[in-house]
Formats: sequence, structure tokens, C-alpha cells
Amino acid sequence: MGNIVDPIEELRQQSVPDSHFRDVEFVSRVRQHIEDEQHKSRSRLQSFKRKTVMSIMISSILLVSFTAYAATGHIQIFNSKGEIVLKTADPSTSGLPAKLSNLLEEYRTRVKSMLKPGELAAYYIKDDYINKDNGYDTANHIKFEYQPIDYRSYDDFQKERVHTSAPILEVPGYLPKGVKFAYGQVFPYGPAPSGEKDRVKYLELEQRLMSQAYLSSSGEKLFVEKLKWSKAFNSFMYLSDGKSSTAISIMAGYGQSASLTKSLDASSEKIQLKHVEAIYLHDESDGDKISWYDSKRNIVYTIMVNVKGLMTKNDLKAMAESMIID
Repeated sequence: MGNIVDPIEELRQQSVPDSHFRDVEFVSRVRQHIEDEQHKSRSRLQSFKRKTVMSIMISSILLVSFTAYAATGHIQIFNSKGEIVLKTADPSTSGLPAKLSNLLEEYRTRVKSMLKPGELAAYYIKDDYINKDNGYDTANHIKFEYQPIDYRSYDDFQKERVHTSAPILEVPGYLPKGVKFAYGQVFPYGPAPSGEKDRVKYLELEQRLMSQAYLSSSGEKLFVEKLKWSKAFNSFMYLSDGKSSTAISIMAGYGQSASLTKSLDASSEKIQLKHVEAIYLHDESDGDKISWYDSKRNIVYTIMVNVKGLMTKNDLKAMAESMIID
């Protein structure tokens, strides 16, 4: 068997239109469950990792105020159990084979063209190369696609966030001159192969789609089912500077730990945001970022500055501090 990919993370990665957030990888409870099961069976699987700036694992933790540097020089923040909850890491060099990547993108585009904004779909591709013959196995044959809604009204965005129980994400109290809310998005949970209730739904879905595929004699390889959803996993907010509607991107995701990829040309440091420790990443080519963990709400926040020169370090820190809920 090949490498493991969390289907919920795969959904989020492919659905987000912003290239900065597409480079953000979430490791949810699904991946943790898969890895635990594989470890029990003594499998030697290794998690596939795209080029990322951040990975998040689902669960609640208590974040305490002490940090340490690893032998590699990367910044690490630990909780009371000695577990890393925030860190910097080297860039990932993993990647999909070109043939596989092109095939997956082709099918993903087909599925997305079938969806209206706000619709979530599961799909199965009847292709042995994709499912098992390429050395890359997601361990989950069912894939997901979502067509996000851009909420241009701040009130509408907040109503949807509350309605779907998405992570709390409000316009920062501090904004640079001329910067304002552009639009927001929420991203759903899909059926997952972990947890008793989720697993039952996932297996039923898998059985339906795979049965359709193997009973079909039409030659069609793509089998799609639209899904109802009610709970969201991530909230996204984009701020405009008057020229770009994505001048600043803010992400909030339920999670336990975060890993910020630090390029060779970037610098990083631990900073204090009121009573919370955070990591500030300065990158001339990719823009500055700041990330912290809200232990009370089990939410990881990341702010990304996408327009060079728009904000100073102090501006970014002030914005982040204005989001800290005492």
C-alpha cells in the first residue's frame, strides 16, 4: 500500500481557490485514526505531505506558556504533556507523480463543474492506477469536492459561520488604513472513516459508490453523489486593500497542532500576543505570516499578508492581538 492522505484535508486542499491557503495542510482526526490503525497492524506506511506551511491535528489540548528550540533550530511550543502544538519545519519535498496528479485534477475539475456554490459531493474513480497501482494510496477510495460560497456581506458570513458551527472568525479590531472585509468562506466536514458514527456513514457511502461503479457497464469511470452537510471545519476571511480582494488572508481551523514551513530564505521567531505564544514568519517572497493556538476554543489561527509592504511586523502583531479573545 502507498501513502496515506486524509480525505477531509484532500477536500479542503483542492477546494480553496487562494494559492496561499492551498499550501496549508490540515491533518484531521481522520489521518490520526488511519495512522493509529496502520501502526497497530505494524504497517510501514508514511504520511504523504504536499508543500505545506501548516498542519493541524484534531483534538483538544491545553496550551501552556513555555517553548523550546529543537536541535535543528526550529521553534517549538509545547503543552503541559510535552507535546508540540506549534512549530516551524523544513519545506516538504514530496509530490505526486505527474501522471497521477494530472488524472486526479481532470476528475476533480469534472466533479466541481457539477456543483453549485455550497454543494459538497463524494466521488469514486473506477481506475486501478489511481486506486492501487501507482504507489500512492489514500487508503480511502472515496474523494470529496466542495464548491465554496463567497459571502460578500460580513453579516451573511457570520450567520453562516454560526449556522454551521464553524470556527470563530471575526474582523480584527485593528486594521491598517484602507483595509476592509472582502469576503468569507466556510468549509464542511465530510463523512470520515473514523469515529463510530462517521465511519458507518463513510462505509455506507463507499459501498454505494463502488457498487454503482462495478455494476456499471457503460464504461464511465466517475461516479458522484451529492451530500448534505451541516457542520464546518474551517473558516476563511479575506481582507481587501482596495486593489486586491485577497490582500490579507485569515484562516481559523479546529485543531491541536500546527506546523509552519520555513523556507531557506525566511526567518522565524517566537512572539507574545497578550497571554498567548505565537510564531512570526518573515518571508520576502511568500509574505509574512503569524500563527497561534486558542486553547479555550481548540482553534488554530493564521494570518497571511499577501501584498508586499502592506503591513509591518508591528502591524501584523497588533492585528493578531486584536483577535485574541480574553
